[in-house]
Amino acid sequence: MAYTRFVSISVDLPEVAAAFRAGLGARWTFLCDPGRVEQRRLGLREATDTVNDPYLPAAVLLKPSLEIQAEWGGYWYWGRPTLEELRQGFRDLSRELRSDWKGPAA
Repeated sequence: MAYTRFVSISVDLPEVAAAFRAGLGARWTFLCDPGRVEQRRLGLREATDTVNDPYLPAAVLLKPSLEIQAEWGGYWYWGRPTLEELRQGFRDLSRELRSDWKGPAA
């Protein structure tokens, strides 16, 4: 859709993430970081769970140059973006990148 992509990052092994992805019926890319290398590099360590070392829930909208356009960090219900916030983020990015694109005025 509109030349955009979703990516999920999992700390699970690839075969576990593949089974989860299949169970969801997800058609987007799942990246696996069982060694939590990227978790540390990106500063996405969940600080309250010191036993399982999970990722901090986060959503990031990237430009094609991989610059961060928008980011949301947190948990249900107060931190994650709503569908409307994601839609507005994609709309703002489209306006910035494409001079010929005119979406509905906000």
